[in-house]
Amino acid sequence: MIRKRQEMARPVVDLDSGRLQGFRLSDEGVRRNDINRRAFLRGAGTVAIGLPFLEGLPERSAWAAGAQPVFTFYMVGSCGVVGKSFFPSATGALTTSGLAGLTDTAVSALSAHAPNLTFLKNVNWVQGGPMSCGHAEGLCQTLTGAAPGSSGSTAYSSGPSADIVIAQAVNPAGTDPICLYSAAKNAYIADRISFRAGGAGQVRSGDQNPYLLYSKLVGLTTTSSTGGTTTDPVAAELAATRKSVNDLVRGELTSLMNNSALSADDKARLQLHFQSIRDVEVTMGNMGLMCSTSGLDTTTLSSYQKNFSFKTDGMIETVSLLHMQLVALAFACNYNRVATLQWGDGTDTTKYSVPSNQTLGMWTFHQISHRVQSDASTGTNPTAEQAHHEVDILRMQTLAKGLDAFNARGLAGSATVVFMTHISDGPSHSGRNVPHIIWGNGGGFLKTGQYIDAGNVTNNKLHNTLITAAIRDKSTATVDFGKGTGNGMIAGMLA
Repeated sequence: MIRKRQEMARPVVDLDSGRLQGFRLSDEGVRRNDINRRAFLRGAGTVAIGLPFLEGLPERSAWAAGAQPVFTFYMVGSCGVVGKSFFPSATGALTTSGLAGLTDTAVSALSAHAPNLTFLKNVNWVQGGPMSCGHAEGLCQTLTGAAPGSSGSTAYSSGPSADIVIAQAVNPAGTDPICLYSAAKNAYIADRISFRAGGAGQVRSGDQNPYLLYSKLVGLTTTSSTGGTTTDPVAAELAATRKSVNDLVRGELTSLMNNSALSADDKARLQLHFQSIRDVEVTMGNMGLMCSTSGLDTTTLSSYQKNFSFKTDGMIETVSLLHMQLVALAFACNYNRVATLQWGDGTDTTKYSVPSNQTLGMWTFHQISHRVQSDASTGTNPTAEQAHHEVDILRMQTLAKGLDAFNARGLAGSATVVFMTHISDGPSHSGRNVPHIIWGNGGGFLKTGQYIDAGNVTNNKLHNTLITAAIRDKSTATVDFGKGTGNGMIAGMLA
């Protein structure tokens, strides 16, 4: 590892293996990573809405043009894909028209984003196949680039996950990555992708209810150093009147919009930013996730969280999309530079209402992936395989809508959004040739518009590449993460 005295984030390595375990901020890093307090419009109480980048007023922006950060969002889907009908049949350039024409592939749904995409095949988990439970063991490897520290349904990691490592370098001191979860919390295998370190008890629990992140983003709630949540009394006004948080900062927003220093692009960016906030509020209100009319005091908030009920009827796609849209908002405001989303539990019990599953009689997605109506055995039912393909298409449609939010906020040149599944396919539970989709160029570090063969590498090399892209404004250290075969980056990914 290269260490330079002037760097803001200094690598922490394992003494035995020499592999990266995290970063430690220098005094200068702590100072520079602090959030710009002028980058918010403030209303009554603690309500505050972060501003996007404004070229006319860089001092009021959440991030400055001369020090553009890179944001990283990892998403892990459940139960694999139907490999033969997921990606194009051949590697090469990705174009909007070309991808749109591949209607027999699931990723055709992403055609509008083709210029900003990278598809990867032949990326393997370090433990290529299951020792006992492929689902739990696969989940543990997705972001750690290392074999699990134990086997079976209670498997845990053998090291920190990439989101934690990146956050230590780029976030304000003590600020963990956003951790989100879209699945049933009482699942057989629940949270299992974000780990503080190796060993039992190190997994991080993701927020299931999108309202939790929304309330933090706009200052309706704050989290104490002990993890407790308190609610601003002003939030009761929103609940009682069904107003938008935008209404509480309307005066300052109007003043800012009239500032002669703002360009036409700045004004358009502000209008989009605040309309997007309102769109999210309306969507959550329609789902019954918005605050009740009795007010958002601590008691009501606690009751609301307790009564939030995640249903297995396909609600997973709506919740996942909301999570994506909120992460895009969080990145645009520089609220946090790293996030994860576990999209489905290990043995996903969602009953997707796709045509072929209706023919089957509404199996769970886990059973569909097994090709037999069983959580233990596997089969070869062709209708189940077709149902899985239809679910693949549905998930890619959801992903496309989520990427729309990132694109609308101008994040294609400053973010990396990564989608993968925790196994390559259901019947084999294999950790070999796991599909990966990457959107965004990571601040110009990554080449996009291509489908490449990674070369049968273990995923530590993928994370070396993504971590390097994410931390370049804080450190030039050579990244050697995880415990896979070989080191270095995936050359074909680099711009």
